[in-house]
Amino acid sequence: MSFEIIERGETLVAGLPVRSPRRALGQLSDPRLDRAWTRVLHHEVGGPLASTYIDFAPDVESYYTQIVGYECATVDDATRGHVISRIPPGTYAKFSSRGMFPDVMLRLWAQVSEAEAHGDIERTYTGDLEAYPHAYAVDLYIPIRVDESAGPSNATGEKL
Repeated sequence: MSFEIIERGETLVAGLPVRSPRRALGQLSDPRLDRAWTRVLHHEVGGPLASTYIDFAPDVESYYTQIVGYECATVDDATRGHVISRIPPGTYAKFSSRGMFPDVMLRLWAQVSEAEAHGDIERTYTGDLEAYPHAYAVDLYIPIRVDESAGPSNATGEKL
């Protein structure tokens, strides 16, 4: 398992919301999600494709809302009728996976689960960001708590 610890600025993602209180993170089959992506892809979008997970609900151990869409620099860049989610600046664990769908997503979320299980990261649940550099790649940014007393980590998340 390999991931990077990085600092990110604020990220705005515009698109269509999918309310999914029963769909666990990493679960792939959701007709509402498929319909939202189809609608977004039929519009001219203002930036690179992206998706956010917001409104974390501890009682179901998942997010209530996923915004499927695209990154935008300002609110004015959003297509009329799309909602905007704000992912705050902070420290993130960046996980990457390459390959064909759905395997690429399964591998990606398995990396996150493994890092959590081993205590390599502690999630803050302030909003996750999926970015799609190309058709066969996904970069997932997970906001994490930083323990300043533990010292710095290297690019693979290992303690120095």
